Formats: sequence, structure tokens, C-alpha cells
Amino acid sequence: MNHVFAAVAPLSIASLLLASGCASSQTRTQANGSVSPSAPQSVEQTYVPSPSEQTSVIYASDELVIGTAFDHAIPHYRAPITDYTLSEIQAELEAMHDLDRQLVGDSLSINPNDQATASAIRAIDRVHADRLKEIVDHIGWPTREMVGLKATQAAYMVIQHAGHDNEFQNRCLALMVDLVEEGELPASYVALLTDRIRVFQNQPQVFGTQMSMASNEHGVLVPTPTVPIEDPEHLDDRRKLMGMPPHREFVSAIAAAYEAMRVDAGSTYATVPTSD
Repeated sequence: MNHVFAAVAPLSIASLLLASGCASSQTRTQANGSVSPSAPQSVEQTYVPSPSEQTSVIYASDELVIGTAFDHAIPHYRAPITDYTLSEIQAELEAMHDLDRQLVGDSLSINPNDQATASAIRAIDRVHADRLKEIVDHIGWPTREMVGLKATQAAYMVIQHAGHDNEFQNRCLALMVDLVEEGELPASYVALLTDRIRVFQNQPQVFGTQMSMASNEHGVLVPTPTVPIEDPEHLDDRRKLMGMPPHREFVSAIAAAYEAMRVDAGSTYATVPTSD
């Protein structure tokens, strides 16, 4: 995923909306609630070998999802991550990236109150988070140097959606703070995850990164903070410290991206240039 705060690279609209918390905000909230995922009543299994040709993943189609617009495979990881090489970990993370991007794209065209959809998202988010926890236990936070850009972005997408495991989110946030100080990660990663954790805890956000599309007084969908922003008078000062553009530019980019996504889900959107 290329975040809106990443340095001048093409940014998909789905990724921009995901980074802001806009895409699938209601379904993600449902999916990360306290209700445990329903166990599948019937499962169709396809075995997919890992790069070392050992079977590591089962993709199961949950009957709760079949027949909806959200018919996705839920990964089940069998081999312990300690058996993997770094290149195999990279491949697994990149697969998470691709699935999550697909979820975001599809979520824009479905009813967020669809319980089957919420169940599928919840299952995928939890499976991905549990696997990421194994990875972090084994190698620490997967950095670009270790596993490449796409894989480390995948890890970041997964931890954003791990609202069911606040302890793990905070643990990863602490790891990211250290990596930012070492110059290994952009500070915006910390800002986005800080706000995401606060949203899950129903606390005011610090950097104004978490937005949802809500109707204004004229009935027009506009980017709106998912939860209130703390000390809004100094919001742009905090964002500047994190190498992020002024909030008004961020909101304008979200609005334009959302409109373009409605017209053409496959279109792309240029990133907001920063000093990162």
C-alpha cells in the first residue's frame, strides 16, 4: 500500500481511503467488535504451497460469505513462521497485502450492515493479525530492508485492522516509534496507527487521519472525522512534525479520491508530496 504521506509515488484510491480510515469504516468497526467470528459450517479447502514447496496455507470459503458480494478466501496458516525464510515471510505478507487491497475495493460497493460481510472481514483481519504476531515474535517489525516495501506496507495494513487486539497494536506502535527514530520508517506510520488505536478506544484522535464519508447539512457525502480531533487549533503543527500535509489538503485529497473511486474503482490518484 502506498500511503497518502509517502513520497511522490502513485497512490491507488483504495489505499488512500484505507489509510484515512474512510474505506469500509463501518464494516471494519463491525469486524473488529467483541463478537467472536462464527465457525464455518462447511468448508471448501484448497492447499497452496509456500515458496519452499511445503504446504503452509489453507484457503477456506466460509458458507456465511458464499452468495454475497464479499466472497473471499479466509487464509489459515498451518506451518509455524519459525520454519520460514525471510523470502517466504515476504511472500506471505505480500499475499496479505493483495487480499486486504481487494477487501477495501469491494467494501466500497457493499452494504456495511451486511452481517456476512462483517463476519468475513472479521475472520480475515484476525487471521492476518495472529500471523503477523508470529512474524513480529520471530523477526521483530518487518522492515523494508528485511522483506521489501510491499511486505512492510502489508504488515502496516494488518496492524491497523487489529483493533480486536489493542495490546498487540500498542506493542507494534512502540516498535515503530523506535524505527522512526532510527530513520527506518516515516513518522506518518506512527501518526496513522496512533489515531487508529484511539478510534478503536473511542478516544479523540491526535493527527486527524481517521475519516469517514458522512452526509453534511446538504446531504452530500464529505470526509468527516471518525472521532473528534484533539486540540484542533494545533492539528497542523502536529502533522507538520510528522512530515504530513495540512489537514485541509488531506481532506481535499480524500474527497477527490472518493469521488474518483465512485466513477472508476480502478483509477489511481496522485499522492500528496511530502518531505518523507
